[in-house]
Amino acid sequence: MKLKTVLLTGLIVSAVQAFGQEIKGKIIDKSSKEPIEFVNIALYEEGTEKMVKGHTTNLQGQFEFSDVAPGTYTLRISFVGYATVNIPVAITTKKKEVNLGSISLTEDSKVLKEVQVTGQKSQMRFEVDKKVFNVDQNIASAGGSASDALSNIPSVTVDNEGNVSLRNNSAVTIWINGRPSGLSEDNRAQILEQLPAESIETIEVITNPSARFSSEGSAGIINIVMKKEKKMGYYGGFSANADTQGGYGASANINMNYDKWEGFANIGYRRRRMETNGTTERTSFREDPITSNLEESILSQQSKGSGGMGGLFARAGVVYNFSKNDVLSFTGSTMQGNHDRNSTIDYTNTANDIASKWRRESDVNNKHTMYSAQMDYIHTFSKNHDLRFAFEYDYMNRGGDSYYDQIYSDTTIYQIQESPSHRKGFEAQVDYTNTLSDKLKIEAGYKADVNSHRSDAQTWNGKQALPAYEDLSLYNSFVYDENIQAVYGTASGKLGKFSYQAGLRGEYTHYSTSSTGKDQESGNTVAPEKASKSYFDLFPSAFLSYSLPKGNELQLNYTRRINRPRGRQLNSFINITDSANISFGNPLLSPEFSHSLELNYIKNWDNHMLSASLYYRATEDVIQRVSYMQGNSLYTTYDNATNSSRSGMELVGKNRLFGWLDLTTSANLYYYKVDGFTYKYGESSFTYDGSKDFSWDARMIANIMLPWKVSLQLTGNYTSPIKTAQGKDFEQYWLDAGLRKTFLERRLSVAITGRDLFNSRKMKSYRYGDNFQEYSKMQWGGRQVGFTISYNFGNSSNTKKKNGKTERNTEMMGGDMMED
Repeated sequence: MKLKTVLLTGLIVSAVQAFGQEIKGKIIDKSSKEPIEFVNIALYEEGTEKMVKGHTTNLQGQFEFSDVAPGTYTLRISFVGYATVNIPVAITTKKKEVNLGSISLTEDSKVLKEVQVTGQKSQMRFEVDKKVFNVDQNIASAGGSASDALSNIPSVTVDNEGNVSLRNNSAVTIWINGRPSGLSEDNRAQILEQLPAESIETIEVITNPSARFSSEGSAGIINIVMKKEKKMGYYGGFSANADTQGGYGASANINMNYDKWEGFANIGYRRRRMETNGTTERTSFREDPITSNLEESILSQQSKGSGGMGGLFARAGVVYNFSKNDVLSFTGSTMQGNHDRNSTIDYTNTANDIASKWRRESDVNNKHTMYSAQMDYIHTFSKNHDLRFAFEYDYMNRGGDSYYDQIYSDTTIYQIQESPSHRKGFEAQVDYTNTLSDKLKIEAGYKADVNSHRSDAQTWNGKQALPAYEDLSLYNSFVYDENIQAVYGTASGKLGKFSYQAGLRGEYTHYSTSSTGKDQESGNTVAPEKASKSYFDLFPSAFLSYSLPKGNELQLNYTRRINRPRGRQLNSFINITDSANISFGNPLLSPEFSHSLELNYIKNWDNHMLSASLYYRATEDVIQRVSYMQGNSLYTTYDNATNSSRSGMELVGKNRLFGWLDLTTSANLYYYKVDGFTYKYGESSFTYDGSKDFSWDARMIANIMLPWKVSLQLTGNYTSPIKTAQGKDFEQYWLDAGLRKTFLERRLSVAITGRDLFNSRKMKSYRYGDNFQEYSKMQWGGRQVGFTISYNFGNSSNTKKKNGKTERNTEMMGGDMMED
């Protein structure tokens, strides 16, 4: 009996040991040392083709097999473009885990040449805290601008005026190479429209940034990464484009890398033309002061116009590696351009069965200049231990004249408005990173951000082309100064299958505004209206992820964010482009604060990927756009009027089908709640009762590999109606297409693009107040066909010296890997 017990116990122990063994490792690129995702890992019985288990690497290049029985195996590692690796593995009962460490893959020249014919780089990839989109894979953006590239990114929307929103939230921060780079509320639509898409490498979308990043932008951060090659010798290209609406452009870039020096330069000129047209129907109600009867009037507006923007964009930089541990770089950029617009608005106002008509003609010509300079220094103590310093200075200047003619049946009133403005900013940042072990990595840093903004507006009225007098009521001199000082610290690491990061950011903010007007009688400037505020806030962040078997991963994160009012939201300048629709800012606005929580799930297959995100965001002191009737004009401004919450689900799927079709599908479904509020203007007010609404949007990008090295891309988008505080925006849908053919071993490419093929990109909205309701429709641009030709050149070699050995580099050109 005792012998049976001993034998049974031994069998149980052996069984537990047999099914408790694990094999794990990490796959990296031999040249770059970067992890490789989606690598096929197969475990075979030694000497046979019988596969025991199969797996793919995760986003960090890691793989893991559990419950492997004792025995001898062959681990086969294969991935397109790399030589297959076979590793013998012996499993015994003495060790519970076999850790193979980092396994290097070497690129295979034969495979690379095959991939050159049919391969295409993935348009999107996932990283731990962000989604990364490759712009060179977006054929529909060929010959376009950064705005065009953004409009084809899942969850990102660019409206007809160039305003960018993320998950239908406009409180988003936009960077270039991880910094503001002169972008502000006032100019970013203009800069993004002028920035050539060909100069962009990738676009990173960070929906819930950690404490290491600026806390600005409650919706998240969009980072535009500019192209910069690292390759021995020189490498570059140029492109030219034109479209059917009269737009055209050209750009060129060159990159050099010799010994300790690296350099790059980009220059481009872009000109865009577009036609505009719109209609507005407004019904307003007013109580007659004598009879107390309610009078109704109907205002009809028909607008049409044409305009364009364009100019020169240039960027250059140099990097000096003066030791293996020290790198110094300088980067500068400039933008010179103008924006012109001509429009005509025909008004018909009907009240008491009496109709009056008039016309307003506008001729606006603005010029802008932007300069930006950056310096970076990196000292590396060891592989995962470094100290970084960064400095940046930005300057933006805008100026020009606006001419208005308001024509009645028997008279004409002329107006000229000058509105020059300039902005300058300075940013300094220090970042320290030290990976102490796999279980702990610490980061800490400091950042100073100082900005100054000034704008002036003067208006002259007259009954002749040369104005006779200044309209003192429209004079405004606005100054805004801001100083933000921030420190942060984060700790991250891995404990088994758990990965974590916890951080805290503290920011001290001081801002001051002043608005100066003129006395209506003397014409002298009056004492400015001043406002200033200082506050300190903490912004915690926490990230937790868990790696599940078979390519599954869970991520949970929380952050607190801020959205500071800036630009036109604060500027009390009165915009009189449309005399029936007057807009101005509010210098007394306070910032918004948001709490954001996300739960992300990622599942990987050999040719498919699914990302599902549940998110919740609660926002206090929402900066709300409010409109009210006063006299015969509708006035629009901003106010911290309410609180809101948004909860939703975002789904992103990637599917590679049939070897020639790559689909990226995204859908964002969300529930949006806005609390009620009362807004007062003068002695009047209106009340909003609040609303609850469900909305959704979806986008699909299909990349199709056709014969003869031809790529076809189709991009479709649909956005459902969205309720606003005073009405709703109606649904929008559109379809873009792009066709690209390559020649001369991928050095020459020709692309034909079609934007808004259904001519459906129109903005329709409904607004209402206590005494008005309004329906409007506006379209910018419309259907357009573009043509782009690009050529790449260089004498660069795919070999470079490293530690006395020769290693081969590969370049990604037009989405395909090739060997020069």
